Amino acid sequence: MRRLLLVTAACVAPAAVLAVAACVSGGKLTVNVEPDADATAADGGVDGGEPDAVEELTVGDACGDAPYITLGIYVVGLELDNLDGSPLQGAAFTSPLCPSLVKYSDEGGNILGQVSRDTPFYGRLQAQNYVSELAPEEIFDADSTGHKIDMIPTLVASILLPTFDASSETAILIAVQKAPGGDGGACSAYDGITFTVPGHPEAAITYFSTGTIPQPVPEGGATTTEGIAAITGLASGQLVTLAGTKPGCNVYLKYQTQTGRVPLETGFVSLMPAYVSP
Repeated sequence: MRRLLLVTAACVAPAAVLAVAACVSGGKLTVNVEPDADATAADGGVDGGEPDAVEELTVGDACGDAPYITLGIYVVGLELDNLDGSPLQGAAFTSPLCPSLVKYSDEGGNILGQVSRDTPFYGRLQAQNYVSELAPEEIFDADSTGHKIDMIPTLVASILLPTFDASSETAILIAVQKAPGGDGGACSAYDGITFTVPGHPEAAITYFSTGTIPQPVPEGGATTTEGIAAITGLASGQLVTLAGTKPGCNVYLKYQTQTGRVPLETGFVSLMPAYVSP
């Protein structure tokens, strides 16, 4: 379905150094949502191969109104010395579609529930020592399990978003990936993409350099080969639509189940993948 890649990695350094800084580059810190095998056959995605949730559903697991689809999530907590991460127990999943419902990942990192079919929906994930994350808005028309979502350590976020104030601000973190379908040459490369937020001139868009530690490019007008961009300055309590352009290529924010809209809430980093193709 989609793969959101944030290019990051931990350096070899004493523990005391890692307590105040981290190196970002080289490896890949992955924030994935992978479909199960059935979904892969239907939409051409890539099967993540992660275990599905096995807990029994009850009426209390339903989010929104019937009819429902079954949604399964596999939560992984990343670490600076383990970019593959490990199953994260106790991550809280909530959604505005069902304000009174809180689901927690089990010891295997699994969350299973029911969500209104054909209804715009997004979720929140929160866990201690990890960034509070918002998923993009999506619409599901069939059961979809095996979604792998990696929680980003707060230390990594402090490097990518050093001025982000979780007490009063919103942030969007965009990571580019190539759309499935083979090598598109320059249109499979992550550089040269410009993002905008139509109707929101107040949006501040930052692109990041390549190098050992990606840094904001003060006058950057497009993505580098890292394919990372951040958007700040937008008010909480709304959903915004992003746009991306690259000369001679297509850039998609609305893709498969994604509506192209990004939710914004104070203190949360909204994760948004962008897909580039010929």
